[in-house]
Amino acid sequence: MDRSGTLLYDADCGMCVATTTWLGRWVPANRLGLLPLQEVATVPYIAARVEGRALAERLHFVRADGMVLTGARAGLAAGRLVPVLGWYAALLDRPLGHRLLEPVYREIASHRRVIGRLLGVPAECPLPVRALRQDRGAPASAGGRMSGRDPRG
Repeated sequence: MDRSGTLLYDADCGMCVATTTWLGRWVPANRLGLLPLQEVATVPYIAARVEGRALAERLHFVRADGMVLTGARAGLAAGRLVPVLGWYAALLDRPLGHRLLEPVYREIASHRRVIGRLLGVPAECPLPVRALRQDRGAPASAGGRMSGRDPRG
């Protein structure tokens, strides 16, 4: 099963940007696209799948097959793509794991700006945005360029 996809994140949230920057360092661009939710309209494939959803309230992950995952499941979908740590996400990406993690996710998401400040994450960071294939909106092929600043330095 192809687990690649595009993670939509809040570009106005320092913790969200820091997390996606970290993911961008560990997960190849051909497996994980990163797209600020504020730019969703620029990618028709993604926009069509998340139209009418409250994007700012929950994390969204659009899989390559078009399925949209939200909340803890979206975080687990992205986490599964991280080398080594993906095994832990795979163990939790089950119904019991979803039931356990969703309340934790909701608490973190509802307090993300406060948590970010407590962790010393700047309110604004350079945005990690990965080029997306125009045909499907899936992550760019290996070696794909990043638009904006490259989070890998």
